[in-house]
Amino acid sequence: GISLSISFGVLFSILLYYLVVPGEKLSKRKVVSGSFLLTVTGFIPYILFDLLTVKNTAVRFTICTPFVLYGFKILEAIFGFVPVGAKSSLQMYCQYFSFPSEILFDSDTSKPILASKKDVLDSAKHVMFCVLRVCLLCSCLSHHNYKPFGDTNAGEFFDGIGVGKHFNARHLGNCFTIALFFQQALALGDAVMGNTVQIITGYKVLKSMRNPMLAAKSPSDFWGRRWNIIVHSVMKRGVYKAVRKYSSPILASLLVFIASGLFHEWLVHAMLIYGRSVSSGSVFLGSNTAFFIWNFVVIMVERLLVRMKVVKSIGKTLPRPLSTLVIIMSSLPVAHWFGNPYLNGGFFQDYEQCIIIIRKR
Repeated sequence: GISLSISFGVLFSILLYYLVVPGEKLSKRKVVSGSFLLTVTGFIPYILFDLLTVKNTAVRFTICTPFVLYGFKILEAIFGFVPVGAKSSLQMYCQYFSFPSEILFDSDTSKPILASKKDVLDSAKHVMFCVLRVCLLCSCLSHHNYKPFGDTNAGEFFDGIGVGKHFNARHLGNCFTIALFFQQALALGDAVMGNTVQIITGYKVLKSMRNPMLAAKSPSDFWGRRWNIIVHSVMKRGVYKAVRKYSSPILASLLVFIASGLFHEWLVHAMLIYGRSVSSGSVFLGSNTAFFIWNFVVIMVERLLVRMKVVKSIGKTLPRPLSTLVIIMSSLPVAHWFGNPYLNGGFFQDYEQCIIIIRKR
């Protein structure tokens, strides 16, 4: 599945390299060609699901992931924010665009950074540790149907927020567990693909997941420097810089979070709803967008608070684990807005079919 996705990425990159990438200024040709490819990018996974009769949602996720990155890389090409090194040749651009990993370029020479033997060895070790962590985590959670603290009902995003429901200890525990699963699962996917790309190309790639759930220093640090950095990077170039060129940083940030919500809604529909018999009222569209808009508000509040001396002082004196807990708590009460579609759509059970699980007899 993912090999087919990458094949389409190569085709897109060739068309983009000749039709959209040349020139820095926005032009009619860039907009028309790029918009057409962007539209096609959104439909191809559905066609692949039908041709390959893919029902497993975890497999669908691996097919969809490259197309998410392609979409934002098309936008960066339209608005002229492709990294300089990536444009050095057609071969380089094909590698940069088609692989679902971020090839690193030297900031001075704009040449791709070569991966050392140590980089490849460290990457291989990272893959093994990620596999071990994911298998152990899923083995523990599977027995509890991924609700280790029991069933809770905090409602959907359109039901409003209640202190008793959203700040219930069992609800928060379940939300933290699901968030930790996503961190480990994304880290595993990033590690496997990153290691593969380094071996194939010889270039060093970006490590995308940096333990945000246990090491974030602030909401901005969580989303901007630790959680899924590859998506952050392509959205920064494809959305933030494009909007910032014509508008304010606040509007640019808002549109980044909205875009993040929308592409996650596309993932939910493509992975969990399309062509599958999902019970009515179990998987809702809109909850992921609500979750990301909530986090935009959190980021804005953070920007206001960091200007206050008392907040800076408290931030410096709090122990790191306690500081990270406070940061996580800013979004944890509504984290089920993100996780519920996957939980109710059977994603975790499908994911188990792709890994080794230890089950009780």
